[in-house]
Order: sequence, then C-alpha cells, then structure tokens
Amino acid sequence: MQGKGVIKFFAILLAIVCIYQLSFTWVAHKVEKDAKIYAKGDTAKEKSYLDSMSTQPVYPILDHTYQYCVDRELALGLDLKGGMNVTMQLSLVELVQTLANHNPDPVFNQALVNANMAVKNGSQSDYITLFVNEYEKLNPNGKLASIFSTKDNQAHLKFNASNSEVESYLKEEAATAVQQSYTVLNTRIDQFGVTQPNIQLEKNSNRILIELPGVKDHERVRKLLSGTAKLEFYQTYDNQEVYPILASVDKLLSAKSKLADSSKTKNVAEKGKDTASTAKGALALLNKVKGNKKDTSSLANQAAFAAEHPLSSILQTPSYQDQTGQQQLRPGPVVGWSAQKDTAKVMAYLRSNDVKSIIPQNM
Repeated sequence: MQGKGVIKFFAILLAIVCIYQLSFTWVAHKVEKDAKIYAKGDTAKEKSYLDSMSTQPVYPILDHTYQYCVDRELALGLDLKGGMNVTMQLSLVELVQTLANHNPDPVFNQALVNANMAVKNGSQSDYITLFVNEYEKLNPNGKLASIFSTKDNQAHLKFNASNSEVESYLKEEAATAVQQSYTVLNTRIDQFGVTQPNIQLEKNSNRILIELPGVKDHERVRKLLSGTAKLEFYQTYDNQEVYPILASVDKLLSAKSKLADSSKTKNVAEKGKDTASTAKGALALLNKVKGNKKDTSSLANQAAFAAEHPLSSILQTPSYQDQTGQQQLRPGPVVGWSAQKDTAKVMAYLRSNDVKSIIPQNM
C-alpha cells in the first residue's frame, strides 16, 4: 500500500509539473489570440500589440510577463504553428573571384564556369575541388598561386605554393566564410525576436537551413536575412575649397530674394572671381556670422543678416578662435551643419537649379 501511495504521489507531482509547463503555452496563445482580435487582420497592428504586452504581467497569480511565457512555451514546429522555411547558400563562385581580386585570366574564369556547371549537374564533389580540377584540365602547367597569392595573404599562401596548397587555402577560406555567414544570420534572427528558431548548417553543401515558427511578415524576414553590409570610402574636398562657392550661393539667394516680385531675375553670381579673394570674403563672412550671433539683442540686425546671407545664416560652420581673437575656418571635410528645423530649407537651397549651376559638376 505504501508503494502505491508513493507512485500516486509522484504521478500527481509529475502531472502538476506538466500542467505548469504547458500553462506558459496556454497563456502565450491567449495573448496572441487577443492580439489577433484587436488587430482585425492588420499584421503591423498585431505586432505592435504583442510588443506592448512583452513586459506586461499576463500569468495569473505569479504575474509572469508575456515575454517570460513566450520563452518557456512549448516549441511548435512549422507544421503546427506555421511560419517560414528558408534555405540560404553561400556563393562560392563570388568568394573565389573575390579572393582572386577578380582576375581577368580567361582560363581562370572558364574554370569557374565549368565548376559551376558541374555543381548544377549534380556533382557530389565540393565546388573548390571541382574548380581546381577544371583549372588543371584547361591549363595543366598553370599555377594557381600566381592568381591567389598576394602580399596580404603571404602568411597563409606562398607565391610558390602548389595547386594542392592553394586548394587547401581556398577550402579554409570557404569554411570561414560559411561559418561567419552562419554567425551573422544567428545574430540577425536573435534581433528579429523569433521564438525558438531552428538554424542548421550543412557544411558539405555550404547551405544554411532556417526555420522560423510563427513568422508572418515574410518580406521583412527576407530583407533581414538577405541584407548585406557595405563599407564605402569617398575622397572628400577640403572645406576651404567649398566656402567660396557658398559665398556665391549666398549672393545668388540674396539677389533672388530681393527681386522676388520682379518678373524675372538675372543670375548675379559671378563664377570667375579670384579664389583667394573669395576665400578671404568667406573668412570675413564667418567673423560677421559670429558677431551677429553674439549680438542677439537686435532682431532687426539678425533679419538683415539673414536677408544678405540666406544659407550662411542657417548653416553652422566649423571654426576656432585664434590667438588674436579672430574666427578661423577649421580645416577638414566638414562644411557645416544646421538645426533639424532648418535642414529642409538648406536642402531646398542646394537643390535649386540656379544654385546647382554655381556648384561644379565634379563636386
């Protein structure tokens, strides 16, 4: 009898634990059902409702939040909960081309094409092996090291490396690229906030299989997963080259403002002025700007300055005070900045056709 009592006790205890674990799923589903009723088919509205409930206590008595319940609910697959199934594959063709600095060698590029065709035709070999084999078929005496070895990767690939060593190097780079892609996708999915995603890496095929249960905004997921980071560098002008042009823009805008009631205005900005003298004018303007900003007692003076210098009056220029107390233009690529409320006006000035005619086309 005592043995039966112990069995009943543990059976009841197990049932209570199971019910408690399942209760998180029931509570989470109830909140999601309320969100659907509230949104009436509007996906954005439904998501906003759930986001607002994430920190709200929804579990009776224990006051667990909705997010707490979601993290502990029963994992339901795509067949039960619906969602999105995505298969992503790293393009090894582009990777090899990048490692070769897009070498124009016709044999190299033909080997890439042949290897790609072999993969599409169902070859069981990996892409790197196929590429090396195709290259050696097309050029039996060719050295892949001459294509892939550079000063930057000398520590990993010597200039006199054999084709087999190059093959090993390419496979290592491919494996690293796949692993990095896997890590990036993991991070992006975590930021997306998908509950219990399933991400699997198939190393042999360089594919990443992703299951996202409960996802409804498919377009947003596609953009999130397929987005690429792009770092770009631009050659900039020194602001000393730009300020003379801004002075001419001010003259043009001021003239247009004064002749606004006339039938037509004539472009009074002169492009052929001496650059050195115009730069001095820009420096004088800077001191005038600083002086006007210090003298805030006269609104009339500020209005008069704005009428003479429409752009400069709302564009702050980088400057510093020298030993003599004079304002000097601070060298660098920064031309200026404006208050948020004035950005639309600044862009309207710069986009006008008359102003564009003053700014050189290569600037």
